[in-house]
Amino acid sequence: MRLCQTDVTDRIGAQLEQGVIPWHKPWIISGKGCAISHSTGKPYSLLNQMLLGRAGEYATFKQIQAAGGRVRKGEKASMIVFWKFMES
Repeated sequence: MRLCQTDVTDRIGAQLEQGVIPWHKPWIISGKGCAISHSTGKPYSLLNQMLLGRAGEYATFKQIQAAGGRVRKGEKASMIVFWKFMES
């Protein structure tokens, strides 16, 4: 699935409609209480902290399967943004 700019804008807009101001700092980047990548053990970027909306460890479906786990029926995926600098 490819993420486009309108997906991120729509997600932030939906939070605003619910009365949540997503750029207010509800997260703590260094320490407990933040969203952490299962594969790296590092906290997600500020944008991804806003998109995920709550603390915890996040993994992909394939990472869960590789670890011998199962995803409960009815669980929903969360959106994150991956980006990197590319040299042209």
